Order: sequence, then C-alpha cells, then structure tokens
Amino acid sequence: MPVRPARWRDLKPAARIASLAFWEDEFIGGCLHPHRAKHPESFERHFLHDFYRSSFDAHTQIMVSYPSDNPERITGMAIWSRVGDGGKHMEASQSWLYWVMSRCIVPIYIGVDSFIRRNRAADFAAWNDMKDSDLPMDERFENSEYNETWDLELLFQAPQYQGRGFGKELVSWGIARAREEGIRVSVGSAPGKEGFYKSLGIDEVVEQTSHDGKKDPFPGTLLYSRRFDEEV
Repeated sequence: MPVRPARWRDLKPAARIASLAFWEDEFIGGCLHPHRAKHPESFERHFLHDFYRSSFDAHTQIMVSYPSDNPERITGMAIWSRVGDGGKHMEASQSWLYWVMSRCIVPIYIGVDSFIRRNRAADFAAWNDMKDSDLPMDERFENSEYNETWDLELLFQAPQYQGRGFGKELVSWGIARAREEGIRVSVGSAPGKEGFYKSLGIDEVVEQTSHDGKKDPFPGTLLYSRRFDEEV
C-alpha cells in the first residue's frame, strides 16, 4: 500500500473521494453540511477549497495513497501539518512563488469562487459554533511538551478501499517524520476511531473542553504519541 506526495491533478479526485468518505460522518457531513444531499457539488467543493489551501501552506504536506499497480488512482489522503519551530523553518524555505500563491492568489480565488458558488450544503450557524469551540484547540500546542509535533489534520479513504491498510500507511508517514525529528504526532480522532490511532502508538489521550469550561459540542478525542526521542 504505497503513498506519495499529492500532485495538483490529484486534488479534484481526492475532493470527490472525501465527499464520499465523509458523507455519513456525524460531524463534517451531518452537522456542518446537513444539506449535502440537495447540493452534493457544494459539499465536494468544500474539500477542494481546503486542499487548494493546504497545497500552498508551507507547514503542510499532503500525502495520497494508491494501489501498487496504479499510481495515478487515488484511494485516500492524509494532510499533515508541522507545528512549532520545524514548521517555521519550512515556511522560511518556501519559494517566493509559493508565498505569493498562499498569501494572495489562492485566497482570492477561493473567496471569489465561494461568493459566486455559495456553499449551499453548509449550516453556517454550526460553522460559527465550531470556530468558537476551536479556540482551546490552538492552545494545545502552547504547552512546551507538545509544541513540536506533526499534526494529522485530515485522513480519509474511499469507501471501497477502507480496511485494506492504506490509512495505516498514510499515518505511518507522519510517524516516520516525527521519529526522524524526535518529536510527537498528534491527531483529533472522530468518535470511535481512537482504537485505530492507539494501535499505531498515538495513544496519549488529552481531554477536550470548550473555552468557557463547558463540554465541547463537537465530540472527538485529542491523541498524542510519545515523543520519539524518549526511551520506550
């Protein structure tokens, strides 16, 4: 089950796969995009916009999985973000063209496209609630024990390829990078998916609460691996 860095031409088929993978998801599908059945193209475009942003984010690496006999056929994707000083070093080495794309061209394109083709699948009140609940998520990297990490922002597989080991390989890519640097891996797990990550060594559970001390309205579990320069 090989993986490789995503190419630009991978993003559209990956967005289609993501819309199928998250169609029945309680949070991304049901809560944030309750009108996806009427507007499936908007649901798919939501992912495509995210992939465009990530492609030019200096801190981010997008990896895709594919069948060993067909490197052009995408089965799934992982979006990894380097948090901390390592991410700053990646940003410093970014070319001027990528800087212009990430700061100007891509945001303008997405803004215009979103204005012309409004996301009719979305519930914008739920989106605003999510943004409010995200405040403490940023704080999790302020602790010196956790501020250097490879963070798994998104992971999905096409429904017909689930359970075949592709997801494990995509996660293992980030674990290998963290092991090389002697840092941690972090992930926000959907409910019921914690066992998958724990089986790969990402097994330190961090409690989630909202910024006002109440229970986070969007369920999930923050998980960290051990720091890979520690003794087992």
